Amino acid sequence: MKYAIAALMMSLMLFGCGKKDEHAGHDHGEMQMDKSDKMLATQAEQVIYYTCPMDEHKHVHGAEGGQCTECSMALVPAVTTTTDKMEYYGCPMEAHSHVRQDEAGTCEDCGMKLKPMRLKKS
Repeated sequence: MKYAIAALMMSLMLFGCGKKDEHAGHDHGEMQMDKSDKMLATQAEQVIYYTCPMDEHKHVHGAEGGQCTECSMALVPAVTTTTDKMEYYGCPMEAHSHVRQDEAGTCEDCGMKLKPMRLKKS
């Protein structure tokens, strides 16, 4: 039993040390910056739900595209975005897509922070 534990300890030390050496001699700072820039770009616009582009039908929404049940227009993605590209502040929950405001605040239904959003017309 002692030999099995000693062998396990030795293999962990050998494999653990080998992995450290793989990363020696190069800088991850630049790679991490690229990844974070991509993540920010990806996070800057993410589809939250699909909704009718008509203000009168903003209560029509779904997890996938389709047609508005009231006017048959194609549903468009509602995306989170940056404040300079936003059309409104909205609740990120699909069930609360009807909550839209001109200023920052919280959702009247769930209390979540409203996010800058826009309709991505396709």
